Amino acid sequence: MKHKRTIYIIGIFFTITCVTIFMISTYRASGRLQLKGSYGPTAELDGGEKSQPITHVPESNPWAEHNAIAARFDTRVRFWGKVVDQNESPLEGVITVASVTTLRMIKTEHGYREYEILKSTTDSAGRFMFDGSEGMYLDIESMNKDGYVLPSAYQAGTRWSGAKYRYQYLSIGNSRRVFKPVQASPEIFHLWKLRKPEALVIGGDTSGLNGPEIKLNSAAEAYNDISMMITDVGTSQAPQWEVTVAAIDPNGGVVKADPTDIFMFNAPESGYSDSIKFRYGPDGSDQGIGDPGIPIRFFVRSHGGRWHTAGEYLFFSPERNGMTSSKMRYWLNPSGSHNLEHDAAHPLPEPILK
Repeated sequence: MKHKRTIYIIGIFFTITCVTIFMISTYRASGRLQLKGSYGPTAELDGGEKSQPITHVPESNPWAEHNAIAARFDTRVRFWGKVVDQNESPLEGVITVASVTTLRMIKTEHGYREYEILKSTTDSAGRFMFDGSEGMYLDIESMNKDGYVLPSAYQAGTRWSGAKYRYQYLSIGNSRRVFKPVQASPEIFHLWKLRKPEALVIGGDTSGLNGPEIKLNSAAEAYNDISMMITDVGTSQAPQWEVTVAAIDPNGGVVKADPTDIFMFNAPESGYSDSIKFRYGPDGSDQGIGDPGIPIRFFVRSHGGRWHTAGEYLFFSPERNGMTSSKMRYWLNPSGSHNLEHDAAHPLPEPILK
């Protein structure tokens, strides 16, 4: 009897499985299979926006069915910003380009793409806005005004992972924090007015140069004018690692960058020491998922105090083999000047290093 009951139960599950597969196939064939959950024609998405009912679109549009479903994952994109210089004075005439990304395929003269390009120019108060688009998130792609540059990590030609301005408007499954635009409190952006840029040696590109790969708890290793080592200072419950950066030149030194100095265009006159330390944990430092890593920012003085360098490194959590990877970028002035101003989009000829 027990054996028969088991066969009977298995038969029921088999029947349910077959019916389920048939229903899914039917929905796929009819174009009504939803991208997430079981949203109806007017479902409410994360962020409170209501989706639009699916409407019939002429077959001349090859993406009609796809777009009808994907549109449910879009919301209105509005954005207010303000651009100021290094002295917090508003800048007029800054041309800002942004992109709004969507799951829909948008037709252009060159084909289809999943984003829309927007452009705006700041007024006399340094303000600009974007409106009239729908999507999931907005990226600030560029800001341009003759004679001015963005912070080094955001400049054209040197932008690297984690440095891009991104604002999320809709979070599928609450996976990300949703940005709430407020007209009375615009997002603030800074540009630096170049005074007298000098020829610098600049290292770094859109993805960041590969920095040192360091063995955890090993002796310090030399990299150009500095040495680095990483030690484990945490516990199994609270992992934490310490990066030690030391100057190799006995007449040189290293100093941490001021956290409020987003440009790092002026090397400090004083405050240098033989070594500095940074600590970081595992949160937000997983290179495997494309995370930007934990940044450390500092200045180096070397070659008898004549060379000044600004450096930004991104460190990631150690791998199982105990190796810690990193990415880096730097800009070096070997002239003896503390001036580290540069325009990566229009660099001056690099000096010969001696």
